[in-house]
Amino acid sequence: MEQQSVDAILNTFFTFSCVGKQTPTRARYLRVALQLRRYLEAEGSGILGAEDRALLALERSLEPEAAFARLFGAHELVYALSGFLEPEWLLPDLQDRRTQVALTPRLIQWLCNSCLLDARRDSPAIRRARAAAAQARKRPARE
Repeated sequence: MEQQSVDAILNTFFTFSCVGKQTPTRARYLRVALQLRRYLEAEGSGILGAEDRALLALERSLEPEAAFARLFGAHELVYALSGFLEPEWLLPDLQDRRTQVALTPRLIQWLCNSCLLDARRDSPAIRRARAAAAQARKRPARE
């Protein structure tokens, strides 16, 4: 199992996801990517243990921008993903929100297919993130 930073993972996933898509779809994908990065930097520490939180705090004191994405990998990403689909983190535009909800399980599947996750070790987080996506699809539209 290869270790890559969240930054590299997201760059690769969204680059591949945008290939062959029309401009409006690519723009939605990029808005989702930006929202995911914002979410991870704001909320990602919530899934970390004490040592990793201290490491993140130290990294942020040196270079605050994208510290979570630089330090952590697929394991931390998948554990954080379910919160990305909480109402306060869903994008305001209906099409963007639908794209966000649709791309999250695709990201999980891509992480598994790319051998970036240990399916046995990470199965609780994988199930939780997939359940969060299913729940988000059932929520009424805000618009």
